Amino acid sequence: MRFHRSLAAVLLAAGCASAPVAPPAAAGPHFIENDYPAALAEARSTGKLLFVDFWAPWCHSCVSMQAYVFPDPALAKLRDSFVWLEVDTEDPVNSAVLERFPVDVWPTLLVVDPSTQTPIRRWLGSATASELSGRLEAVDRAWKPGGGDPVEKALSQGAALVAAGKRAEAAVAYRSAVAASAKGTPAHAQAVELLIMQLSLTDQPVECVRSARAELPALPPGTSVANVAGGGLDCALALPAEDPDRIAALPMFEAKVTELARDRSVPMLGDDRSGLYQSLVEARREAQDNAGATALAAEWATFLEGEAARAKTPEARAVFDSHRLGAYLALGQPERAVPMLEQSAKDFPRDYNPPARLAVAYLAMKQPAKALAASEVAEKLVYGPRTLRVLLTKAEAEAALGNRAGAEATLAHADELVAGLPDAQRGKWMTAAIASKRKSLLQ
Repeated sequence: MRFHRSLAAVLLAAGCASAPVAPPAAAGPHFIENDYPAALAEARSTGKLLFVDFWAPWCHSCVSMQAYVFPDPALAKLRDSFVWLEVDTEDPVNSAVLERFPVDVWPTLLVVDPSTQTPIRRWLGSATASELSGRLEAVDRAWKPGGGDPVEKALSQGAALVAAGKRAEAAVAYRSAVAASAKGTPAHAQAVELLIMQLSLTDQPVECVRSARAELPALPPGTSVANVAGGGLDCALALPAEDPDRIAALPMFEAKVTELARDRSVPMLGDDRSGLYQSLVEARREAQDNAGATALAAEWATFLEGEAARAKTPEARAVFDSHRLGAYLALGQPERAVPMLEQSAKDFPRDYNPPARLAVAYLAMKQPAKALAASEVAEKLVYGPRTLRVLLTKAEAEAALGNRAGAEATLAHADELVAGLPDAQRGKWMTAAIASKRKSLLQ
């Protein structure tokens, strides 16, 4: 998982995600879809823990997990150890479960004790099949009578505190898990990763930078070290340019993220490796090193094109669509995204993401008529909170065509959309995003 600012905003406006994927293969877990009460009842009746995957169709990391991780044979041995539930956070039917378990990072993976409905483990972002399998086995052992240790208990406490809205206290629990775990172990890496993410989410960039800098050298290869390095880099970039912690840490974080992005022997999903490139491009942009940013964007695009070419299914290939668009936008070559997005639109005619991303590409290509047409296609397919992104792009296309009245009507529709969303699906940023778009287009 990455924490981004300006480039992330571009990707979010693009509908930053990939097409919904087919159900997992028979070897992997069988997921109950969008029915928390049914999954909870099954977990209680069978005496099993409940695993919950909070995902969204626009979330590229979510669909990467669905395409590459959940069907993996590494999870087959755990198929009958948990009850498995997928929750589409865009679907209004899930507003009640989102009230119980707030989500601000996608994907969020929970393990829930069905007897108390308390989360006993919480992970943010993706993981390889081997990593997820090892984590779930540890949770299963800890939950059994006589199981558990100080590390597992602290991780469990952190998950419960987040669900209770005590996010700062959760960071303290994760720090306890870091202190209680042995350096170099997967448990320690997991605890450090959760700590860094929690510090970032609770706006503690100085502590985030210092903790990441202290722990990074001892972390073993894998997704956790990538997330700690990337998270530390993003936290450093959030500090003022003259801040001593930023000055001291930024070169180290950039060097480590570059190393991890290029070292294919480090086990992580292609989508996560792509996220490292995204952070590097952002860092070079903030340093006003446009030549360096462009060179990295070209390397990023080449990597993504290779990943897409090796994908064995259209679903797996489309996982990389949004990041490919981001790389092409960073290169100033949005036209390179059009063929892949047109192919995804053909492969997944009911998915709003390809036309939503096409609209962003066409706007960058100075073709607002095509952007408007693509936005209108996406608008007919989209649902839930993501509709706002589509409407903002549509308004931009209308304004570029000189249709001020149309843009005003679209933004008024956006206001109505946000007002009508369930509380659990209404982000604080939404009203501000509409106001900012209205100011830039109509004033």
